Amino acid sequence: MRTLEKVIKNAIAADKYKSGVKEVLQSVKGSKLIIVSRSIHPEYRKKLEDQAKSTNVTIYKYSGTSVQLGKLCNKPYRITAIAIKSGTADEISAIVSEKKDK
Repeated sequence: MRTLEKVIKNAIAADKYKSGVKEVLQSVKGSKLIIVSRSIHPEYRKKLEDQAKSTNVTIYKYSGTSVQLGKLCNKPYRITAIAIKSGTADEISAIVSEKKDK
């Protein structure tokens, strides 16, 4: 989880992210990682997954709710999806493999 937090905080600090389903859908291309909370609407998740698949962007299913993802992003509101535009390939694969280890 540490790598995920670090990548999110760095992306937000560098303003290299988009949050919210509409924003994320518009910026799938050029993103390195898309994180969706478990409280995202199934229809939106499907749209994001389809678009991410066509552009080879990794989707990470965050185990927390949109409230928890908002807190992780240091925002006072819910975030159901966030697109990260920064982060190294190593960090991205570390996040993905952390998920598989659970």
